[in-house]
Amino acid sequence: MRDLNSTLLYNWFEEVWNRNDENAIDKLMTEDAAFSGIETGEGAKGASGFKLFFRDFTKQFHDINIVVEQVVSENDMESARTVIYATHAESGKSIVVPGICMIRVSNGKIAEAWNNYDFLSLSQQIGQKLVPA
Repeated sequence: MRDLNSTLLYNWFEEVWNRNDENAIDKLMTEDAAFSGIETGEGAKGASGFKLFFRDFTKQFHDINIVVEQVVSENDMESARTVIYATHAESGKSIVVPGICMIRVSNGKIAEAWNNYDFLSLSQQIGQKLVPA
């Protein structure tokens, strides 16, 4: 296991999310990166595709702070256990969302990402109710 601060995932969450730096996405993600577990629109890929999610999320949530609790790194794979703290823009409610992100690194950038965050809990925290289809 590497030092937490030296991992790509730590830098990703710190630069992109905690510093709210959209330009860091281009620096840390390949243009053809594939990702799952987040909604970006059909067929969106790479840094430009991820920016769609980033812009949407930062429009809906302010004061975003993502704490990286642990990172495991081996060869070209990293996995981080994180907690998202933010404020829902519309309701003003504070949210706390735990999750895990796993990436494959290529040439020092994110080439693939798998995200698993408790978005059901997020919906409940901001007062959304699930109803049968």
